[in-house]
Amino acid sequence: MAFQQIQTGIITEKLSETKVFYEKWLGLQTKFESDWFVLLCLPNRPEMELAIMKPNQQQVRKPYFQNSYQGKGIWFIFESSDVKKEFETMKQNKAPIDLPLTTEEWGDVHFTLVDPNGIGIDIVQERNSN
Repeated sequence: MAFQQIQTGIITEKLSETKVFYEKWLGLQTKFESDWFVLLCLPNRPEMELAIMKPNQQQVRKPYFQNSYQGKGIWFIFESSDVKKEFETMKQNKAPIDLPLTTEEWGDVHFTLVDPNGIGIDIVQERNSN
């Protein structure tokens, strides 16, 4: 197989709250928006996208694209070249930090947030950075 990229999406009734969360706390930008669908992206890598969609949209045809996320079983990882700086900035801005900056025994340096849908956001130091 020769896929070029993996993208992800969240099906949620909390379309607006989710959009605001990812823009405010993680710096994503709106690439496209309608009343039932939003496409966000990283400003420095616009090909890295996160879709947000309201459930029960008949135009998407298949039922597995119509059910809301049930709040369990996935997480998102955002890599940073300076996770300590990201943590301090978010802490000063009163971000909803769930796990403070932590160094794990396996070497990860990270902290976490939880989005409006209950999805854990793991903000991790890039492995090729110090």
